[in-house]
Amino acid sequence: IGLQVVTQEGVSLGSVDHLFATGANDVLVVKGERERLLPFLKSEVIKAIDLDRGTIQVDWDPAF
Repeated sequence: IGLQVVTQEGVSLGSVDHLFATGANDVLVVKGERERLLPFLKSEVIKAIDLDRGTIQVDWDPAF
C-alpha cells in the first residue's frame, strides 16, 4: 500500500490504495487521476517491484 505504480514507459498511474482477493488472483486498486483495478499477475502485468524506490512497474495501457 502506498507504492507508486508506473508503466514500463514511465507513465504514472497513481499509488496502491489497497489489494483485494478474488477467486483467480489478487487485484491492486490504484488511485491516481482515476481508480484502476490491476490484476496482480507477476510477469504478465507486474514486471518489477522496487521497495527501496517505492515503485511497482507494470505492463498496462494507461488508457485502460
